[in-house]
Amino acid sequence: MDFKAAAREVLREVGHPLHYSDITEIALESGYLKSAGRTPQNSMRARLSVDVRDNPESAFVQTAPGVYGLRRAFSGGEDAVY
Repeated sequence: MDFKAAAREVLREVGHPLHYSDITEIALESGYLKSAGRTPQNSMRARLSVDVRDNPESAFVQTAPGVYGLRRAFSGGEDAVY
């Protein structure tokens, strides 16, 4: 599973926005993410911030510096994550 897919799964399960380091920690502990890199938190931050910045259809929304949630929650979708 890639970083963005792992983040989506973690945010769905948790039900609210999280800091990218918490998303990464939960994804690694849950087995959604296997990273051989030395700084998986930095990789997660980069993937999410670039996706939010460059992709108007991003599944993610930045709610505070370093904190990401699922966009669907903010548009009244079923899988609300506030």
